[in-house]
Amino acid sequence: MRDAGFNIIAAVEYNPQIAKTYMHNHPETKMFVDDIRNITTDEIEKIFMSQKVQCDIIFGGPPCQGFSMAGKRIRAKKSFLKDERNYLFKEYIRMVEKLRPKIFIIENVPGILNYNNGEVKQEIFETFRDLGYVLDAQLLCAADYGVPQLRKRAIFIGNRIGINPKILFPMKTNSLNNYVTVRDAISDLPPLDSGTGQVQTNYIKNFILTSYQQRMVSKSGIVFNHLSSKHKPETLKLLSMIKQGETMKDLPEKLRTKSVHSGAYGRMVYDEPAYTLTTRLNTPSVGRITHPVQDRTITPREAARIQSFPDDYLFIGDITSIGMQIGNAVPPLLAEKIGRNILNIL
Repeated sequence: MRDAGFNIIAAVEYNPQIAKTYMHNHPETKMFVDDIRNITTDEIEKIFMSQKVQCDIIFGGPPCQGFSMAGKRIRAKKSFLKDERNYLFKEYIRMVEKLRPKIFIIENVPGILNYNNGEVKQEIFETFRDLGYVLDAQLLCAADYGVPQLRKRAIFIGNRIGINPKILFPMKTNSLNNYVTVRDAISDLPPLDSGTGQVQTNYIKNFILTSYQQRMVSKSGIVFNHLSSKHKPETLKLLSMIKQGETMKDLPEKLRTKSVHSGAYGRMVYDEPAYTLTTRLNTPSVGRITHPVQDRTITPREAARIQSFPDDYLFIGDITSIGMQIGNAVPPLLAEKIGRNILNIL
């Protein structure tokens, strides 16, 4: 959203390690490293007043833990917002109610639009309407907005300034015939063997960059977080036998391992967008995260490229934390296009 032209005044992050990454890359923003339930809107309003600005927009992705047991909740006929596990969503509503932004944006899992025959979505709509907002919700695919990933997310956009909420959603810029591919995204990054790489490394010299890569590369000539996880010999042997687009299911039956993930040990296809990335970037058994032509899982930097983070965005922490930071993020390029469209209308 910063790249769209917004001045990000304040942010909230409970996890100190994740907050450290955000503060490093967004030094201009006041970060509250705390449980949002401990943060008063008065504290945030004081920051706005000190900078002589007003709160125009609130955006976030409040998790809905109650959905992990959605079936039980539905059988019990329990209200979505009365489910104590969804307290973060209620805290988001509190911030909107007290700070009264002109516009708010919520990102969430696609299923929120259809849970309990759409009753959850309706409850969210009614809650914000009672606060004086009109809103709409749409399912957006990141690949339709120039991100090399078939990542689908539910986006809610509401406003209290009389704008038809449907026009606040950006028009698609890409389609099946011109999607940005994995090759477009990562082919210029230095090749690595399993267990090699550095926190900082240089680009390949004289490489002809795609337009997407030109957008991603850092002006300093330094690439951060391009390190490959070390895999066991038996894992590397399995990876070497799997071709682009194939998964564990394509191996001889005697070589298949037990995994609940349908895309386990899946190798990415170079000339297609990636499937949705998750938080576990270095575990082949969790999905299609094997490099298209190198026998290893993708590095954090390759994952960041596929999520549309620029190369000068440094991720701080261990691989577990960095995986969460990248895998749980809204692709910055998608966020930028949402933000630019809103600013153009305002």
